[in-house]
Amino acid sequence: MLLSDIIIQIAIGIVPLGVAYLAFRSATDANHKTQQTTILQVERQAELERSKVDAEAFLRAKTIYEDALNQMEKQLHRIQDQAKQVSTDLAHEQSSSTAMREQIRRLQAQIRALERTVFALRAQLLAAGLSPAPTSELTGPYRVPQRQE
Repeated sequence: MLLSDIIIQIAIGIVPLGVAYLAFRSATDANHKTQQTTILQVERQAELERSKVDAEAFLRAKTIYEDALNQMEKQLHRIQDQAKQVSTDLAHEQSSSTAMREQIRRLQAQIRALERTVFALRAQLLAAGLSPAPTSELTGPYRVPQRQE
């Protein structure tokens, strides 16, 4: 055999080896890319799951917050209503108190006027030489000193 035949046979034998190497290299690259794609998909899926969990937690927290806010608003309205009622009651009590003080002042003025009238009438009776009626328990604790002659 000739050297050229051997070279041709070696060349023919190298071509399938080259093709096999290229196929191996392509398969390895494809496998590496598939692994990277799989890892990215797993990471995306994990991120999606975390997002779902975060979204559910957010919705629960939002619901709890809104319920608490509604309860606080209801309580605030009750307190405001109670404050209005207390304010109304206070105004009524102050008005009643003012009216009663005024009535007490009028009654005290009437009592002073009656005391002056009684004193003046007793003085007139004594000046006329008459003896005033004896004081009794029905007329109160006021005792008029009797005139000594």
